Amino acid sequence: MKRLLSALCLMIIAQSAIGQITITASDMPVSGDTLRYSFANPIGSTIDLADTGGSKVWNFTFTPQRQAVDTYKSALQVNPLYVVTIGLTAYGYKVADSFPGAPLPIRQLYTFFEKKTSPSRFQAQAFGASIAGVPTPANYSTPDVWYYFPLTYNDNDSSNYALNFSLSGLGGIKQAGYRKSRVDAWGTITTPYFTTPVNCIRVRQEIHEIDSFTFGTTTFGFPRNSVEYKWLVNGQHYPALWVTTNMFGPTETIATIRYRDSYRDLTPPDTTIVSGVTSVSNIITDLKAIPNPTANGKVSLDLPATWQAYIVEVFDVQSRVVATAINDRNLDLTALPQGQYVARVIAGEKVAYIRIER
Repeated sequence: MKRLLSALCLMIIAQSAIGQITITASDMPVSGDTLRYSFANPIGSTIDLADTGGSKVWNFTFTPQRQAVDTYKSALQVNPLYVVTIGLTAYGYKVADSFPGAPLPIRQLYTFFEKKTSPSRFQAQAFGASIAGVPTPANYSTPDVWYYFPLTYNDNDSSNYALNFSLSGLGGIKQAGYRKSRVDAWGTITTPYFTTPVNCIRVRQEIHEIDSFTFGTTTFGFPRNSVEYKWLVNGQHYPALWVTTNMFGPTETIATIRYRDSYRDLTPPDTTIVSGVTSVSNIITDLKAIPNPTANGKVSLDLPATWQAYIVEVFDVQSRVVATAINDRNLDLTALPQGQYVARVIAGEKVAYIRIER
């Protein structure tokens, strides 16, 4: 009888160790936070993204490839001139030191957030950068709401967002998207940082976005579909695990794996700061097509040698996909009429746009 009671007690204790939690605004980053995380290699990952439901036990072992730190500052701390446009309550972190390939020097790119009430939510509110030495803030015309609170298992929500970032009359970048969220699982998670299991919920966010780029007088629009999986725990201000996938039709391919972490002495040391949010800082516009114009429709994309896994989509001026390739930088566009095209190359967290004249 004593053994039976002991066994029942152990079962109750084990069951209570895995409990559903609620995420609120207090679990989000605050001004002054310094949040460190590591990146793991997404190639060959065995993470089961279809593992949904309750009482899940996630046990992940990762080898960090590099680390990054998000340091949250108020708009006033970043640049006092931002306060006029963005306001005093917004705070954010630097997503990039510079924007490659822009017609003017773009430095110190920040994304700013705010916590709002009625309803309670955490949203991307504004963007700021120094363009040719001039502080240039831009509010989202429609904020990008990351979370509505409280967040509990089986919650669903959705929202639209829009951002217009002008490059001083030399063109511009527009982002318009739709974020659909669902809390699809709960349980405990173990990582190299959380060495003992901690209770968590998992949020799946499907993001459908149109990025529009104006080059001179020509504007191209590019659809981009991705999914973010975030394992959230109480009191951390950053996901225990954050997996981003690129979506092509019904197929998802893991692009990045990042997780909350402490400082690790990586060899060789890596001090690269990479954005924790999809933004214009991950966009590359200074790559080339050779030859350009094409040689009878044949062209090769001059991509970095480190890009081993990537997808190429070629768009016409009507934003239609007219050619695709996987891990192949040599394009045959002989079947296409003469005109202007743009090749979009997605390689993990990086996105390149290359103009091609046929």
